[in-house]
Amino acid sequence: MDVHQKKRIARGAPGRLARGCLVVLGLSFSASCGGARPSYDYTTELRVMRTYTVGAGDVLEVRVWHNDQLSRRVTVRPDGFVTLPLVGDVACGGKTVEQIAKEITTKGQQFYTEPLVVSVEVAELHSYRIYVLGEVTRPGEFTPSGQVTVLQAIALAGGFTRFAASNEIVIVRKDQHGERRIPFAFSAVVKGGDLRENLPLLTNDTVVVP
Repeated sequence: MDVHQKKRIARGAPGRLARGCLVVLGLSFSASCGGARPSYDYTTELRVMRTYTVGAGDVLEVRVWHNDQLSRRVTVRPDGFVTLPLVGDVACGGKTVEQIAKEITTKGQQFYTEPLVVSVEVAELHSYRIYVLGEVTRPGEFTPSGQVTVLQAIALAGGFTRFAASNEIVIVRKDQHGERRIPFAFSAVVKGGDLRENLPLLTNDTVVVP
């Protein structure tokens, strides 16, 4: 091989290297968009979603069967408690509505001869906040008056920017079960109809749009 041939090969190497990188990137992009998606147990998350924990400022609807005195709307105080007639202070902060109803039932045993039949619902959410970050029009913190899904959160943030990788969204969730990164593929939900991924968000969830 003469010197001129070596020079021609050397000049062509960067071009071939660049094309090779593009091919690799193209394969990676295809795999992320059209290939196998990360598997995740969304059924578990739906069960977790149903265990919303009450926070300060939330308004609770307390209903006690055949007891109008105890049935009322109450607002959770900054200390996490509500006060009910006779029953007194009931700890609500960080508890589910089922746990709160059980505590009211237990406290009522010392004042009522018959067991209380209690149901508790969250009438208004005021401690609820979520975050949407990354390639959206208006990233930041949001405090909707009711629980929202991933798609609704993206809409609150003004939708995607032109650079958003909408099939590589991650929901960062940290609760009593630990911290998790939950994948969300926009096209799978909107075009594919896989509504499992469109999870209702828990308070302090962060939706990251790369």
